[in-house]
Parts: sequence; structure tokens; C-alpha cells
Amino acid sequence: MSIENIKTVGRQPLNVMVYENIKVAIVEGDIAPGTRLTETKVSEQLGVSTTPVREAFRRLASEGLVKIIPWRGAIVQEFTTKQLANVYTCRESLEALAVDLAIDNMDDNGISELYNFVERSVETTSSSEYFELSSAIHNTILRYADNDTLSNLLVQLNDVIYHNRNISSFNDERRNEIYKEHMEIVKAIEEKDKIQAKLAMQSHVRNGFNYIQNHLAK
Repeated sequence: MSIENIKTVGRQPLNVMVYENIKVAIVEGDIAPGTRLTETKVSEQLGVSTTPVREAFRRLASEGLVKIIPWRGAIVQEFTTKQLANVYTCRESLEALAVDLAIDNMDDNGISELYNFVERSVETTSSSEYFELSSAIHNTILRYADNDTLSNLLVQLNDVIYHNRNISSFNDERRNEIYKEHMEIVKAIEEKDKIQAKLAMQSHVRNGFNYIQNHLAK
């Protein structure tokens, strides 16, 4: 696998196409984890200047798909099974705590926001928008949890969480499962059922780990 697997840019906004094409190549495995990407080589491959490539690297880094190394370029993120297991063990507990705390503070506006994000996530055909909506669901719950320490702890896991959300966003079957899981979580929050909400969140996180584990094993 190498950067030659990045497809050429088509007739769409340049910065968007550069970002999307690199992202697809990473998520679909055409560029292997651990591969070093430089602005010069990628721009030459795509026939564009380094500016949109630099912007793409920054966006991909914010989504956990690459890690930017100063003066060296970007490295496609690579996680071991143990790293993933450790992150998801922590995430399961932290997300369950977030939903528990959020229920105490949740109002009608918050419930409406959550349902809106869930419904939009099942309707969108854009993997990038899906990633943003899925993140918005969890971020809204975290906002209502109103605990800065908890927020900071989850931020430390973002590289893995965002990386894996992006991979899931390209699989229709997993997206359908996530829709049902998110809906179950939101309904439990609306009903102020802390036990069910925490169980639903824990199940959602475990299912996510199992999917990613199977995806990486292929």
C-alpha cells in the first residue's frame, strides 16, 4: 500500500476533494496504517499545490486519522489491539458516567437536539457529515453532564474515538446498528431511566470496539 493509491481530484471544490480522497484511501485501507505522508509527495500525486494538502492533513489530524509530526509530515494512525482495548475499557466507563450525569441536567431542548442529530445521521449520505453528527450526539450528552474533569478525560481518548467513528461511517450495516443504539440511549435519557441509559451506552461502546476489532483483522 502506498500514497499512489490516492485517487486523482475530480470536478469539486479542491480543498474538499483533496481531503475526501485522502480520507477514503486511509479508511478503505489503500494507504496502510503507519504510512508517512508528506505535503510534497501527496500534492505531486494529486496534481495540486501543497496548500489544500496541508489543510487536509490538519482536518484528518483533528479526526484522528493521521498524526502530524513537525517537519516530517503526517503519519497514518496505527493502533494496536491492546491500545484499542485499553481506550474502549476507559471509554465505556466514562461515557456511562456522562449519560448518568447528563440525565440530571437534561431539558427539553437537549432532548430535541439529540433526536435531531440521530435522525439527521440516518438520513445523510456524507460520511464526513455522519461523523460530525455522531460526535455531536456524544458531545451534547457530555455538555449536559457538566463535568470538566470528565470532558478532559474523554478528550484524551479522542484520537482513537474519532479514528474509529470515521471507519464506522463508511459501513452502512454498522451505521444502521449505531442508529438503533443511539436511539435507545436517547429514549432512555428522555425517560430519565439512568440504569437503561447506562446499559445502552455501554453496549454501544462495546459494539463499536467489536466492529473495529473485526475491521482491523480483515
